[in-house]
Amino acid sequence: MYQPWVYIVLVGLVFIVYATLVPKVSTSSSKAAPSINEIEQTMEHFAGELEEQNEALIRQLADIKKDNEVHHARLSSRIEALEYQFAHSNQEFLKLGLAYEELQKKLDQRMDTGISGFRESAAAQQEDMQDQTTEDAEIQHEESGMNIRSRYAELFELYEQGKSIDSIAKKMNMNKGEVNLILQLARQEEQLNAQK
Repeated sequence: MYQPWVYIVLVGLVFIVYATLVPKVSTSSSKAAPSINEIEQTMEHFAGELEEQNEALIRQLADIKKDNEVHHARLSSRIEALEYQFAHSNQEFLKLGLAYEELQKKLDQRMDTGISGFRESAAAQQEDMQDQTTEDAEIQHEESGMNIRSRYAELFELYEQGKSIDSIAKKMNMNKGEVNLILQLARQEEQLNAQK
């Protein structure tokens, strides 16, 4: 249990105590020299204190070591958990990347087919609209003198009286946009009639 340095310290202390006592004996003969028993008791007391301090240090070191081992175990388990999460996240990320690439390819294919189909349907609709517009223009032209002013006579009466577009729209139960459109169409019709 004793370590070599403890013996060295004890021997050094014995020499120190002996060195301090010898000059006193030679200088003062009236004082009695301490007995060897007193010196031994002092040394035993000192050795006991050193042993207690040594045991306390050993206990503290053992506690510190135990705390470090527990802390190390906790850190190791956290590192393992984080490594597992990282690996799992990487796998999920790779899966998402592959799924994204597949969706992008499908979307590109649909866009290619959709754009060509959209172009074809838009062209067909445009032709239909042109045909319809031509037919509507012919029908309107063929109507017997039925122009915009005669169809919306009440609206034009209110407008000529100086009523606002809001009040005309409320009275006619229409939107302001409709009222504006009818007024613009009437102006255009007048300009066309003036050009003829």
